Amino acid sequence: MSHRFHLSSILTALAVAVAVSSAWAGEEPFVQGDAAQALRRAEGLIQQGHYQKATAEFERASELAGGPCPECLLGVGRAYRGAGQIDPALQVTRMALAILSAPEARAQAYEQLGSLLVLKGDMNAAQEAYRKAVELDGSLEPQVRSSLAAAFAKQAADFETASNGPVR
Repeated sequence: MSHRFHLSSILTALAVAVAVSSAWAGEEPFVQGDAAQALRRAEGLIQQGHYQKATAEFERASELAGGPCPECLLGVGRAYRGAGQIDPALQVTRMALAILSAPEARAQAYEQLGSLLVLKGDMNAAQEAYRKAVELDGSLEPQVRSSLAAAFAKQAADFETASNGPVR
């Protein structure tokens, strides 16, 4: 049975730093200052494909950080992406961009936004997001070029398949 995330409840939880202890019943509670540990744990959960648990752990990290944190929002966006929910991922990534100030962090967020927009099929907006990422952090240029090349190659392959019908 697949579980759908509820964007409004997650955003509310992040916005008001509501505890999500019920998601982790039976586990030892975190003490103040463990936000970085919660972030690492959430990233590990994403790597394992446990997207809903990762979202709960990012919420916990936000609570421990004292409120909404951009890293937590970006993490929730990655969890949504992993679960195939691109629209909510775009929404929380844009929320993170609105509160990020460090150029390097903004660059990473724009790179994440670009990759989500590619998945959405909005190549023009993806290119703009990638351009902003590279403007803010030139070291992202090789990664952005690779992402764009792969996206355009996929788009060309999709077009060719659609034009010629299915390959037999």
